Amino acid sequence: MKKYSRFLVILFLLISSNAYAEKGYVKGTVEFIRVHDDYSGHQWKPPVFWFTLNGVTSAGNCPKWRNQNVLFVGTSDFAYSMVLATYSSGKEIALSFDDSIKNASNFCIAKYITAGDPPPLN
Repeated sequence: MKKYSRFLVILFLLISSNAYAEKGYVKGTVEFIRVHDDYSGHQWKPPVFWFTLNGVTSAGNCPKWRNQNVLFVGTSDFAYSMVLATYSSGKEIALSFDDSIKNASNFCIAKYITAGDPPPLN
């Protein structure tokens, strides 16, 4: 009986944590982009990078950088190229987020990034 009780408690915790996850779309011009050196053992080892969008002050429960704009994590060279190109052009990008999908530092990972003039939100 104890095994079933433990199983049910664990199952409830797993289900309830995802039940409150918020998914959505945001867009803006790129404010900051940061990459780190390629030294071993670091969670920000390339191709992982982070970026913020001007004016995006909330995205579910995704944390902010320096309590200003939401910090999003990119995990591929392709995403980095797109973010860097839109930063250079001054154009907006849109991204999809799910605040239950985070990196080891608890920042939200951008699910997908869209460029356009203007970029669509979905």
